[in-house]
Amino acid sequence: MTTADAWVDDVGSPDYNRFVTIDNPDQPPVWFEKQKMRHNDFAYRWLVEIRHNSDPPVPGQGSAIFFHIRRGVSRPTAGCTTMAEPDLVGLIRWLRASRNPCYVLLPRNEYETRRQSWGLPDTDQLPLPQ
Repeated sequence: MTTADAWVDDVGSPDYNRFVTIDNPDQPPVWFEKQKMRHNDFAYRWLVEIRHNSDPPVPGQGSAIFFHIRRGVSRPTAGCTTMAEPDLVGLIRWLRASRNPCYVLLPRNEYETRRQSWGLPDTDQLPLPQ
């Protein structure tokens, strides 16, 4: 991540929910300050895009959703999934397109309700929190 990187959250922009790099961070466009990525933020040392609302993005349906390092055990996010750095690094090492990763964030009972129809693995095979 550089000082020229942003994730567009402006619902009126044709680049909504997309990663962009501006030409000159010393003279950024007006929208850039609010949407720039947090350069040198420890929480973004490791970052994985969660492909939420992306193919194609629908304005207003959410943007800039990532896995990233948590800032505190009980500190909430506005939609991202956070975890301790070693856990995130382990996830990144595991993630490969050939493994067909699928991220599902549901309460356990909802997961079980949808598991078969969505073709999800049995929870006995997953390292889920108790």
